[in-house]
Amino acid sequence: IHISIAFLIKAMLAVGLVTGSWYQAQMKFQEISIRLNDIEDRVTLLTTDVQGMKQEHLNELEEEVKEQRTLLQKMGLKKP
Repeated sequence: IHISIAFLIKAMLAVGLVTGSWYQAQMKFQEISIRLNDIEDRVTLLTTDVQGMKQEHLNELEEEVKEQRTLLQKMGLKKP
């Protein structure tokens, strides 16, 4: 079998290029995966914070309603 050295060098370069591209793609996928996990963690924290703020706001509203009721009762506009 007769293989020219030029063809052998081209084949080695092609294999190296494909292998390098594959590893580069794998690294990019890993980087994207890490970013997605980071974003998921941030969204989870934000959701928790928003739920906490919502609960605080609801508690404040309930206190305000109680205060308004007691004021109306003191004024005689609302029956207990």
